Amino acid sequence: MRLHRHESVSITIEEFLMTSLQEGTSTFGFHIISVHPLPEIRATGVWARHERTGFELYHVVCDDPENLAAVSFSTLPRDSTGVAHILEHTVLCGSEKYPVKDPFLLLLKGSMSTFLNAFTFPDKTVYPAASTVDKDLFNILEVYGDAVFFPLLRKEFFQQEGHRLVLSEEAKLALSGVVFNEMKGNYSTQEGIEADWSYRSLLPDTAYAYDSGGDPECIPSLTYEAFRAFHETYYHPSNAKAFVYGDIPTERYLEFYETRFLSRFEKGQGDFHVEPQPRWSEPRDHIAHYPVDRDDPVVDKTSVTINWLLDPVHDPERTLELELLAEVLLGSSASPLYRVIAESDLGEDLSSTSGIETELAEVVFSVGMRGTNPESKEAVEELIFNELQRLVSDGIDAQLIEGALRKLEFRNRELKTGSSFGLRLMRRSLRGWMNGARPEATMLFAPYVEELRRQLVQNPRLLEGVIQERLLANNHRCTVVVRPDPELSSRRAEAERQYLAAKEAELTQEAREQLLQEQQALATAQETPDDPAAVAAIPFLERSDVPRDIIRIPMSNTEVAGVPVFYHESFTNGIVYLDFAFSLQGLNEEQLRILPVLADALTECGLLDMSYDELARQIDLVSGGIHSGLEVGSILTPDGDPRPDGAYGRYFTLRIKALEHSLSEALDLMGRILREADIRPGRRLSDVVSESRNDMRSSIIPAGHTYAGLRAVRSFSPSLALEERWRGITHLFDLTGFVKDIEAVSVRLGGLAAEIFTRARTQLSLVCSDAAYPAVAATLERFLLSLPEGRLNDDIVTDYGSFPALEALSAPADVSYVGAALPGAGSGSSDYAAEIVLSHLLRTGFLWEEIRMKGGAYGAFASARGMDRAFSFGSYRDPHIVETLERFRRGLEHHAGLDVPVREMDLAVIGTVSSDLRPLSPGQKGVIGLKRSLFGIEDEYRQRKRDWILGMSSAEIRRAAERLRDNWGDVRVSVLAGRAALQAAEQQMPELSRNRVDIPL
Repeated sequence: MRLHRHESVSITIEEFLMTSLQEGTSTFGFHIISVHPLPEIRATGVWARHERTGFELYHVVCDDPENLAAVSFSTLPRDSTGVAHILEHTVLCGSEKYPVKDPFLLLLKGSMSTFLNAFTFPDKTVYPAASTVDKDLFNILEVYGDAVFFPLLRKEFFQQEGHRLVLSEEAKLALSGVVFNEMKGNYSTQEGIEADWSYRSLLPDTAYAYDSGGDPECIPSLTYEAFRAFHETYYHPSNAKAFVYGDIPTERYLEFYETRFLSRFEKGQGDFHVEPQPRWSEPRDHIAHYPVDRDDPVVDKTSVTINWLLDPVHDPERTLELELLAEVLLGSSASPLYRVIAESDLGEDLSSTSGIETELAEVVFSVGMRGTNPESKEAVEELIFNELQRLVSDGIDAQLIEGALRKLEFRNRELKTGSSFGLRLMRRSLRGWMNGARPEATMLFAPYVEELRRQLVQNPRLLEGVIQERLLANNHRCTVVVRPDPELSSRRAEAERQYLAAKEAELTQEAREQLLQEQQALATAQETPDDPAAVAAIPFLERSDVPRDIIRIPMSNTEVAGVPVFYHESFTNGIVYLDFAFSLQGLNEEQLRILPVLADALTECGLLDMSYDELARQIDLVSGGIHSGLEVGSILTPDGDPRPDGAYGRYFTLRIKALEHSLSEALDLMGRILREADIRPGRRLSDVVSESRNDMRSSIIPAGHTYAGLRAVRSFSPSLALEERWRGITHLFDLTGFVKDIEAVSVRLGGLAAEIFTRARTQLSLVCSDAAYPAVAATLERFLLSLPEGRLNDDIVTDYGSFPALEALSAPADVSYVGAALPGAGSGSSDYAAEIVLSHLLRTGFLWEEIRMKGGAYGAFASARGMDRAFSFGSYRDPHIVETLERFRRGLEHHAGLDVPVREMDLAVIGTVSSDLRPLSPGQKGVIGLKRSLFGIEDEYRQRKRDWILGMSSAEIRRAAERLRDNWGDVRVSVLAGRAALQAAEQQMPELSRNRVDIPL
């Protein structure tokens, strides 16, 4: 029997066996080890082992049409040269059957994949892909399989992706490489350094002691020979595990892997596991540093984190026990460790790595404080250990444990779909499977949570015992102090200069000529077009394979208590999803400016008669979460164009999800939050604002492309200007000021909630089953009638002022992020559709080759933003600035003079449409359906856009590129980079120096 997610009848165990395969049989060279029901995810598990090689496959067979498949290899580093990471990149640069320079890029150009990537973990490398089209998925697996098992591993592409010496026209040596530059970015952030050492410091006698991603100081020492040897050791079917998910029959996968790859292999070495770390008798300390600018203050910029090594991850009962403990101790503002750290004067808030790490062979638990000082290390340790001891002595609040359990159960109960759910199952499966357990052992949840509940009934002090045994009495812990160092960037730069000077001194004339030959060989490999016959061999879809009809979300427009409600009927496994949008029309600029603080503080500051931790506890008990946010966007006409008057919508959003039987309690609580949120001046409001500022600070360098992009594009519409004010550098400046004057913040927040949360300003989406709707509607009506009627004020036209055409954002980063934007077509025209396809061609063609392959940046992007009549570019972890801007412009020149070949046009159309094909969960449908309603994105317009894209021609692409090229004189540029890089760029672009902004980190 085939199962469908909308069925809510009881199902027998036999009916869960969604396959004809039987245990103990053999087919296509595979022995079927196990076939078993997975009722908690409405699926069947099939575990098979290839009889000759030992290659294993585990299939979660279910009725999801978005199928996912991933091959994983144990890849255990012996140093920090990043060999596993560089190999992950380079195997995708040509293979035996597909000898092109970048088959991965070609797949990106013309696949309808809903997910396509590769990951290097500390102990494994994984190659996952997902698609709703069976043919597409197997095309990807064909290329991926040949790439991992039979790669060419050409030296030129090892140098491109890993590291290389570059001899400039001035005969100066420099270092470059995609991974080298990527990891420079990672080593620029406090959070990245803290995350690495939180586990590496605990495991000095294992492979985890090394950085599998690569330390920029070590990467240049990796030799080509060691690189190839690493592949020969680890990339063998005997060391591989394939995880697959979805409704494609298992037999197709077994036949595919046997006939395409496994038949060419014999048994190899496959038992690669990380050996357990010998336990310590005494705790240890570790000090690490991160870069800040020389004149930046270093006070209150240190993090102190205590990290414990706990149990083997492949024990699912112990791991769930620890996950529950982490949720209790740190999972919300009701959690005791969160509370004592937030309320302490020793620092500002919880360190970013606080929590539980379950991706390693042994579980790691971390808790710490950021915004403190090195001399406070012992006091921070004492604060944490005193609270743990208090919990053991006084006991943990039973409601806190119950709330944490319900939160874990709610997450498991929610119906997920597609690649995101498949990836989550994959990661849970691999953490046990890669360490000797059955593939389903660490993937399942229900049996272990039931057992945990039983144990908690028998022993209510179970978690107190875990704290005593695994934390207080556990000497295998390390306190990691990560402190700012104003001289670190200059020391790193000097070390690189000395390395290059030593290399230059070693260069004989013969070695210099060899280097130039290798440099020329790489340039030739990069610039030489692929053999058309080799490209033609890659399996692609046809334009005719693309669905002509868009996926629609049926929404019934109705009213409850006079409030517009957009209702989507769906089987939700007993969960109700409500998404509220409160119009912000008529609010002035100062009110809009303070709204992100209200969004952060609304559920975090408690009620007038309820502490913030008690409120958090109650939210966990009665709901799956209450979350607030802000939305802004231009409003479209029925034709799909931005309104001529520039009208834009801005909304305060609230999402609540709850079980049907607890919805009334959840809405009662949310009503109290809207009426009684305690936003009076005081320590808690100050902590919330400080935490928001710190979270934003910590995201600046990892997400530098986002911040630079927002600054570049903000000139093009009021909605983009407001988005940057709410989510960009402008808001970080606001937060920096707000922290210094909480009294003023509270005054400005006063009355704002009462003005916003009224029926007159409310629209909402509702997702539940038809059977549940009458009771849900009645409960919803009672809630809405409890809100003040209010009124919707006349709109206020906000003038956000003018912005500089060229801007430099200075931050202590060792790489750069370049953003550029220029006028583009409106969303209601076929010109916009052409710009969408052009952006796909640019980011999977010219920009990839010029900025990533040749320039060494980790990423380069282009995007059409028709709702705001803008077209934008961006680069990520980029060693260049001026060159990148020139390459953006040249990309438009390139396509303005190019007739895109028919096959490449077909691939671009296919790849462009793929983002619209991903199946959505019930909760996602509610959110997306509401946004479409708020901003006037009608299905008729969406269908016209699909038709335009499917009919796209090379001539339309050329005309779009010509229009954009001609608009280059109106380009807006924002660059986020370190001071040295900005100073170098200013030599060629003096305007940068006139508009420099020092980011307050």
